Amino acid sequence: MTDMPMTDMPMWRPPVDRPLDSDPAIQLVLNAWRKRKVVRPVFVFTGLAALMFLIHLGFSALGVLFLVGAVAALVGVFQFRSRVAWWLAAAPSLLDEAVAVRVRSEAIGGAGSWTLLSIDGGRLCLRLTTTEASVRQLLARQREVSLVGPNADGIAAVVIDGLPAPVPARVVPAPATPTPVAVTSEDLPRLAATKAVRTAWLAQAVTALVGASLLFDVLVIVEGWLLATIGFVLMLVATAIAALARRNDQHRMVKLLDNSPWQAYPAQLLSWAGNPALVGRLRLALTLPDGSRMPVTARLGASWLVANITATGYLWVAGTPRYGASAAVGVPGQPNIAAVRFEEAQAR
Repeated sequence: MTDMPMTDMPMWRPPVDRPLDSDPAIQLVLNAWRKRKVVRPVFVFTGLAALMFLIHLGFSALGVLFLVGAVAALVGVFQFRSRVAWWLAAAPSLLDEAVAVRVRSEAIGGAGSWTLLSIDGGRLCLRLTTTEASVRQLLARQREVSLVGPNADGIAAVVIDGLPAPVPARVVPAPATPTPVAVTSEDLPRLAATKAVRTAWLAQAVTALVGASLLFDVLVIVEGWLLATIGFVLMLVATAIAALARRNDQHRMVKLLDNSPWQAYPAQLLSWAGNPALVGRLRLALTLPDGSRMPVTARLGASWLVANITATGYLWVAGTPRYGASAAVGVPGQPNIAAVRFEEAQAR
């Protein structure tokens, strides 16, 4: 089944008979972008850091950690403004009226989060601002996208099959010597799985640092620097051991992807707790070849997964579903991946 052309695979595609803004998946992403409070975390982390330093009248491990968080949040502010915020003002007029048009495309350059995309053999050159390396590779492979615009100011939106989010774009002069992005043999779902594993470990590392820093700040007041430092190290070691012993499906994403080839199964969406957030607990009912039904749950069901299931009625699974087991799901050839379990959702 995975040998079929990518354009024939069951996946979400933007509407062709109505404005792009009318698609629920697109609208969900737009609302999340508009409501995102990118500046607030900077002030929250800075205030917490100042409070910790004030309480300790000097060094505070938690204070240092909060300062790092403030810097990271500040970087996020500039990234959001350069990639998305500049485009949001034009989005309503751009997406409310125009219908997406299928166009030929070629990725002719890019780095970081931006990509140069040539449209219809050079008729337009667009600079896309939310395309990481794996998405850039997908553009190089597909050579076809849906385009809305550009408007009078040269602002447009690009939509990629299977990825239900508008990609902000602006018309720019074509480079004198375009360098087409080389098509590689990289497994894009595997890249997504590797990224998911890194994210899971990073989240646990941050949790461990918060716990160890809190212990340090308490001990440094009561027992002094030596015992505080020893406590800090011991807490990190204990947390690391506990993390290794309690790895969940997010940590095993690459292994789950290796189960066996992709297969598409009819799926019915039962519930999703994500809206208005982009991630939430997901419940599905999968229909197996023998006609039986199997429950499916995802703790971190993302909007792209819900959109693809809703649009096609299918769930792509890496491997054979088995009750009580876990599996990686997504769309073959796409840079997105998720973990599911074939069991009823547990009460929380």
